[in-house]
Amino acid sequence: MKTETLKLARSLSRFPCIAVLATAAACGFTPKEDSSPNTGATRQDAVNAENAMNAMNAMNAMNAPNAMNAMNAMNAMNAMNAMNAMNAMNAMNAMNAMNSQFGGLNFGWNTVAAASSSVGEGSDLGALTPQQIDDQCPVPALSSYVTNNVYPGGVWVSYALPKFQTLQNQFEKVVCDGTDWTCGNAGDDLIVYVDGAPHRVFLGFAVACSNLVARPAFLAPVQYDAYGSWLPWNYQPFRAYESDLNYMCLKVTDPADYVSKWFCGAGKLGEGVIGTASITSPSSGSYSPRTFVVNNVTWGSNVWDHHWEFAGWGVISNRIDPAYQTGYAQDTAWNLNPNDYHGDGSSKALDWIAAVTVKTSTNGNGVHITPYNTRSVQNYACQTNYPTSSTFPSTCTLRAGNTDPRYLASLNPSELNQGEAETRSCGADTTNCFNYSSYMDTLSNGLIGTGSGSTFPGLPDLKVSNFYVNAANAGTCSWQKDWGLSGASPSSYANIINWSASPYNGTKTSSYTLPRSSYKVAVNIGNLENSRCPTWQLCTSGRSGTHRTVVIPYDSYWNQLPATAVQFLNSPYTACPTQAKGEACKQLLCGSATQLNTADGSYLNWYTCSGPYCDTYYGSWQLTCQNQKNCKIAMADQDTFVLAMPLALQAQIDADGWSNDLGWATINAGQ
Repeated sequence: MKTETLKLARSLSRFPCIAVLATAAACGFTPKEDSSPNTGATRQDAVNAENAMNAMNAMNAMNAPNAMNAMNAMNAMNAMNAMNAMNAMNAMNAMNAMNSQFGGLNFGWNTVAAASSSVGEGSDLGALTPQQIDDQCPVPALSSYVTNNVYPGGVWVSYALPKFQTLQNQFEKVVCDGTDWTCGNAGDDLIVYVDGAPHRVFLGFAVACSNLVARPAFLAPVQYDAYGSWLPWNYQPFRAYESDLNYMCLKVTDPADYVSKWFCGAGKLGEGVIGTASITSPSSGSYSPRTFVVNNVTWGSNVWDHHWEFAGWGVISNRIDPAYQTGYAQDTAWNLNPNDYHGDGSSKALDWIAAVTVKTSTNGNGVHITPYNTRSVQNYACQTNYPTSSTFPSTCTLRAGNTDPRYLASLNPSELNQGEAETRSCGADTTNCFNYSSYMDTLSNGLIGTGSGSTFPGLPDLKVSNFYVNAANAGTCSWQKDWGLSGASPSSYANIINWSASPYNGTKTSSYTLPRSSYKVAVNIGNLENSRCPTWQLCTSGRSGTHRTVVIPYDSYWNQLPATAVQFLNSPYTACPTQAKGEACKQLLCGSATQLNTADGSYLNWYTCSGPYCDTYYGSWQLTCQNQKNCKIAMADQDTFVLAMPLALQAQIDADGWSNDLGWATINAGQ
């Protein structure tokens, strides 16, 4: 499938593609993998917004007088007015599924973290690099005190807006001032050519950072009438999720040469406001995020009711040409445009809200997921016809014979069906040869909370898999308890054809785990993936990624016990290559956590060591859990070894020296 959860963009200060109009995929975006960061819906940094952009020389013509000061900061709480109302165009507000659910968030005149003294109202943000903007101007985060059934005593919820991406619905056309012959006569539309296609230029209003507003530029492709003539610039309002505006541009200083220039990124206008809600976990003290989706945000004198979607985020609403529809989401398109309708005439707007919620709710990059909005496999396998809006039975009579997910998807190719398998690299390697049968992850009905019951204002409904419930109970991931999230009630269905199993011809089957709970969109993660807890602070640099956690149990006579003597409580975790003596081993993400248990309930001392010297006599060991039948382990940025030792050996280990005895035990295990 595709990629979950969302890093909208990384960093202009480290942009890998400087060529004009290079696509996001060419810059390393992999939309079929999870891209949700540990800040929830979107990375909040300016460097992450600008990374989706490339320098555009054609925008040098933006020296028209009403664009000269586009990046001069204004106070976000003061009323914003277009400089020339005659040339102002409004965006449409048409998504009734959002408008009818929740009126929006009103923060009144609440303040946010202030920018440094060098960045304030009237400052030229274009004179700063993206990193300088991040260092000197914090994320605009507005707080609200929420009382509901989860927190009857109340809790402070912070609502963070991604920098430069929260917009008003008013856009002003940029015109020439007559001083530059390359632009045209005074009053002529400023035209910028992108790959030979003419675009008009408009200025909008965006929440930049802290309490500051800037005016990004937007490019609108010139539209033609039936005779090939240009249509007037104001022939229709700008529509969200369409190509009416297809580039957003910011003027910032390029850290490569410290010249202020325009950077433009492909994308589309989106309706409503999306960002990250967070609380401080009462149990773990961790930052605990979720995505919020609202019709609008009122702050001071202004209403913000649109957002910009760069290519990564926009895959959800990207349409799939009917000629290429397979019944599954594609790398660059999920076919859930809120302006479109299902075959039964129902709107896709709730599907879009649900898809944004599940794609952005969990943590980390690069996780392969498969989204689905049908019960294709469940209904066929169980000989039923339940819609996703109903709860599926907990038991069913399985059909005789096998169930072929691909055949079922071909019967309904415009929807997202269950049972996807990746086979693009089958026969060569496992990179893209796996299915999504084992691990259901999250689901949503696209219903935005109001703060009543167990809901939170602006947060769409969400149910989670057993991993999050079990991890919360074990104390290794508090996220599910932090937000009072319900479990998703999964069941397993047998005899489902597995197209990713050798010999890759549909002759092998496996069981498939799917939710019984109702949903608009649900996702499973790939069988080779690790789960991502949003409260984990996963490593993002250096030795990030997965590392081995090897657990070696011993008895009181220094005999190594079989791997089954200890257990990893939570799944999924990536399997390790075969260990020398079959020790319990999983590959865990740097910064993640797990709980280890003794199989027989015996109490042990759990010693841990990370780094290259654990299998020598010079390792640095810690007694992480003393006299416990289970132990919580936090993954370091290198391989970690855990020795599960009987209490009777503690005196000898202390006398001989930990590095001596524990180093020997690790070497003896063949590490």
